[in-house]
Amino acid sequence: MSDTIYEPEGTPAADRDDKLMAGLNYVLFLIGNIIGVSSLVAVIIAYARRDAAPHWLQSHYTYQIKSFWAALVGLVACTLMVFTVILSPFGLIGFALIWVWMLVRSIVGLVRLLDNRGHPDPHGMWV
Repeated sequence: MSDTIYEPEGTPAADRDDKLMAGLNYVLFLIGNIIGVSSLVAVIIAYARRDAAPHWLQSHYTYQIKSFWAALVGLVACTLMVFTVILSPFGLIGFALIWVWMLVRSIVGLVRLLDNRGHPDPHGMWV
């Protein structure tokens, strides 16, 4: 007799693995504020895991994906502003605001995940 326990899909063990991956994504986004490549890895994981995850975790993956794309658009806009002489200060301020925004969104999402709560508005751009 084998000691291995096989559990069907949709069990607490499968949910625990999805929760772990969603938590890893939030940590990658926090690291992404320093090393941007980790945010790219996090969004790839979120796209890959979103459809198979339980509904409450799908909201976290959607939240992560929306955060990534909004931050990327903001970074591109700030980069364009920095290249102009007149808008350069606004671009630098924008970089700082995007950094703080991603930091807050990642921490709030991680706290909600650890409390086993789905995200109430994954498509919104506010926290």
